Amino acid sequence: METVLVLGGTGSLGSSILEVLRQRAYRIRATARTPLKAEQLKPSVNEVVVCDPTKPETLQPSLVQGVDYIISALGKSLSLSDTSRASFHDVDFQGNLNLLQLAQAHGQIKKFVYVAAFSGEKHPNVAYFKAHETFAQALQQSGIEATIIKPPALFSAFLDLLPMARKGRLASVGPGDCLTNPIHEHEVAEACVQALTSPETVVELGGPVSYSRLELVQLVGKAVGKNKPVTKVPYWLVNSFLPMVRLVNRSLYEKAAFFVEVTKTDCVAPKKGHLRLEDYLAEHV
Repeated sequence: METVLVLGGTGSLGSSILEVLRQRAYRIRATARTPLKAEQLKPSVNEVVVCDPTKPETLQPSLVQGVDYIISALGKSLSLSDTSRASFHDVDFQGNLNLLQLAQAHGQIKKFVYVAAFSGEKHPNVAYFKAHETFAQALQQSGIEATIIKPPALFSAFLDLLPMARKGRLASVGPGDCLTNPIHEHEVAEACVQALTSPETVVELGGPVSYSRLELVQLVGKAVGKNKPVTKVPYWLVNSFLPMVRLVNRSLYEKAAFFVEVTKTDCVAPKKGHLRLEDYLAEHV
């Protein structure tokens, strides 16, 4: 039985990856940053290693020894409820790079699958995209066979808007007319596991429906029975606040800068998913 090391297993995408791996009868080793998170993972995996990829001193050679494949969904949360101060560079780039270097030095890895972000190369000045793209380049140059998985957004990202929707506080940045096609995390997880034995080096995949940014916010409101008009916040107003946010909280600034940037351009990936966001929201309300 082949062993897969999974990073980011406690997140929405990570938990879906674990589910698909179990269905395919792989042996699963996962990482957890704390003993509490390790306890949460134990029912879903064969082995849990407590370590913090952003801290190289916690990474032991045994983590990658005996591992055939690596799947990394490791990344800093975009959720505004996440109060960690680490930057996207710290987690999405450096954390993954530390693990990659450990695998190069002490592992015999057949394939490294990394979840990046669709169209990240078009936004080099946005910390979220830059961290993903910089690590993807390092992975492709590492000598380890790799596949980069690039979804535009996951359905689970919209669950963060539900509490705001219930309070009638939903808003859209700018006119909200640019398009994107988010995808269910389970379909991304299936692509990750399929990539373990696939020759593809880059897999771009989105959901079956393209929505405008305004339509996405309206869908969340509709899911909780709030159909009132969505407030449109003009760019000039957002841009006037961003420099102040940057001075006070870098982590929050990087998230806000990401959310503003993605409203300015279409981000539609090849339509490979089949599940619809409307159904997903209905299941989670």
